[in-house]
Amino acid sequence: SVVAVLPGFNLVTVNGGNYGEDGSHREQQMVFRWDNHPLREASHLLVELREAGYVEICGEDVDGIWGKLSHYLKQRWGCKEAVKVPGQEPFCNLKLAWSPKDMMAASAEVTGFFHGLGWQMQVCSQGTVVTKSGKSEHREQQIIFRPGSSAAGVVEPHLFLELYTGEGKEELYAKPKVTQLLGKQRIRFRQVGDCSPVIEPLKQFLTEYLEGQMAGQDDHMIVSVAVDVFLSRGFTDNNLGMWTMRLCDFMVDRLGWSFVVCNVCNLGPGGIYREQQLVFRYDGTRRDMPVVRLNNANLLTESFKNISLPPYWRDKDVLAHRRNHAIVICEQEEVENLQEIFDHTFKRILTRDRVYEYQTRTNEEMPYRLEVVHAFRCENAENFLRFAERRAKYAGDSPMKAKTHGAGKMLNARLNAGESLLAHGTNPSSAMAILKGGFTLDHAGKATGTMFGYGVYLAECVSKSDEYARDDNGGTFPGLMAMLFCRCLVGEPYVVQDAGDAVSTAKAAGMDCIIGDRETRVGTYREFVFFDERQVLPEYAVIYRRQYDSRKVPRFMRSMTSGTTGRNWQVQLEKGWASVPPDISKDLNEAEEAGIFILDRQIGEYMYRFDLKKKEQINQATGTSRRIRPPMRR
Repeated sequence: SVVAVLPGFNLVTVNGGNYGEDGSHREQQMVFRWDNHPLREASHLLVELREAGYVEICGEDVDGIWGKLSHYLKQRWGCKEAVKVPGQEPFCNLKLAWSPKDMMAASAEVTGFFHGLGWQMQVCSQGTVVTKSGKSEHREQQIIFRPGSSAAGVVEPHLFLELYTGEGKEELYAKPKVTQLLGKQRIRFRQVGDCSPVIEPLKQFLTEYLEGQMAGQDDHMIVSVAVDVFLSRGFTDNNLGMWTMRLCDFMVDRLGWSFVVCNVCNLGPGGIYREQQLVFRYDGTRRDMPVVRLNNANLLTESFKNISLPPYWRDKDVLAHRRNHAIVICEQEEVENLQEIFDHTFKRILTRDRVYEYQTRTNEEMPYRLEVVHAFRCENAENFLRFAERRAKYAGDSPMKAKTHGAGKMLNARLNAGESLLAHGTNPSSAMAILKGGFTLDHAGKATGTMFGYGVYLAECVSKSDEYARDDNGGTFPGLMAMLFCRCLVGEPYVVQDAGDAVSTAKAAGMDCIIGDRETRVGTYREFVFFDERQVLPEYAVIYRRQYDSRKVPRFMRSMTSGTTGRNWQVQLEKGWASVPPDISKDLNEAEEAGIFILDRQIGEYMYRFDLKKKEQINQATGTSRRIRPPMRR
């Protein structure tokens, strides 16, 4: 609820604890962070697994999730509706009775269930409480999920790990100077989804580096490893933290998985037995870092004898030539100007370079707006010197004005004749690396090809650059993209309309860059290609998100898309060909690959039959038949 009330804030972690002689006193710690997380106001749902015999659910009933979860738990675990006491106000939205099972197995299973519906686990926290039912302690696990994180039906690989430090002699715990090797130590792990690529490396790490012994797999698919690595000294001192970090280093740095959460549970008399719970998730291959130019650590002051650094630079050490570069946070007016340029140059025109981004609440192939979340500006003396030296060789203006001149008056006022601000889509880590070092042609075209020749590619429309933008794919800030805004010497451009290497011709004609004008040819965009990297000065790194909800954008931006990605099935309407909803297109592709040629799917209020052999779509209510065609490019 706090996340919905306080715009921009996100729940980072939650941790419940029990204290007091019988553990009956409870304390919940919650941490919120202002990070403009892309899921933003998406609802949280808390699932509590209690060994005392209950499963409790708190949170909004988004897309009927209460009923779906209740059905799953009844079918899978044999849960039943908890008996309601007349006149007693419930402490949760839904309460089920269950026969408790292994807590790690239960947590893994319910995580798999939610991910299959497109929800993502955000936090899990465990604890124990003493009850009067005869058992000394009961475990409690809290797990928080949020919708809208991944495609429904896709279960992201997770690994639950449990480090149990073991049990020592009671008399030795009372001696704080005595170190004891604890007995009954173990490490257990349980997969969610397909974790097969890392299972053998993990086993090898546990058996070779930790010298553990494989102890088999139980009926809950939990693998156990007996170890002898945990030591304790007195009641409070132990080396659990050290081995936790070794395991995190291996999973994150060696295997490339994302760390989700860890928390410790205290068991036994006085809580002297410790158990650490760790959860890792595989978020896909991390983005490649681009090759960037290395800056000189020291610059000769004489080099700037005839060069004045920009008057809006703020870093005193850079201005005094005591260091080469600095990254500063953009001021609010700069951010507002960047958003103006974003809005002015955003066009809802699809091209083959746009990759469909799954959204749980919409079938839009393209966002309605790109919303600036944060922005950085680079003050790089060496890169500016190189830019200024190249700029000195050009004395004229540019006959071709980029669309970015139509907004962001303050930022454009900083430019000289023949210059324009142009955009380059990338991911946040790469953006910051390029911002510091600048572009190098050694890396040009690696990610997206070279349609008009070898060079650095930029665009005047953010909607074109957005086609190449990605998040960091590490799970920390999913859905936050990056775009570089570069101060570019456009000068005298060589304009072409068709694909092909035009660099040699442009150079021979004495032109300063190439403009690939697909806007004139097919109504899409113009791209600017620079074959001299000195003409491109990365100045701003803009962190932004895609807004797919038309209700949350200015009215003038609520337009229909035009063009096509070539990736979707299309249906022929009276006004021409139009793409079917992306999720329907995905189903049609999968059906065709599986050899299924008749598929019934609902679009809006109507049920349609798709005949992939006859290339026909039939409205089953009206009988209207229309032609369909497959994607132009797979």
